[in-house]
Amino acid sequence: MKRWYALRSKPNKESSAAALLTRAGIEVYLPQTRVHKQPGRGPILEPFFPGYFFGQLDPLLGDVRLVKYTPGILYIVGYGDEPWPVPDDLIAAIQERLTRSRGAPAHASFRPGDRVVITGGPLRDVDAIFDRGLSATGRVRVLVRILGSLRPTEVHLAQLRPATKAAEMR
Repeated sequence: MKRWYALRSKPNKESSAAALLTRAGIEVYLPQTRVHKQPGRGPILEPFFPGYFFGQLDPLLGDVRLVKYTPGILYIVGYGDEPWPVPDDLIAAIQERLTRSRGAPAHASFRPGDRVVITGGPLRDVDAIFDRGLSATGRVRVLVRILGSLRPTEVHLAQLRPATKAAEMR
């Protein structure tokens, strides 16, 4: 019976290992997300779980042995020598979340130049200016006034709130 298993790949070999397994007739799922790496360039796809992807394997048909000897694969995630299956509903939840997040970036509530307040971390209660989103997982860049000049810093979107009009008057 085929079940999903988490596969550990060599660094930056997720795509090539997944392609080899697909050619061998194994269904794979490589969760990917769009990431903005460089200003002025479009987003690129990167693995959502760097170094990991999923394969639907039937241990009785020799799929486990095939995967273990596929170039780019380090091991099948499990305990000791025993691979542990990943629940189907977890795979479905990951697929749904990634599909939903592709609709709008997490930082869509802010536009470049918006005044914000950092609500957590070492810069808590510091006023900043929203610059841009950095990742689909919620990392953003804001500009903070330090020693008379604006300095970029990265925070998580959850650590921001819009600045109130009263705060902007300071």
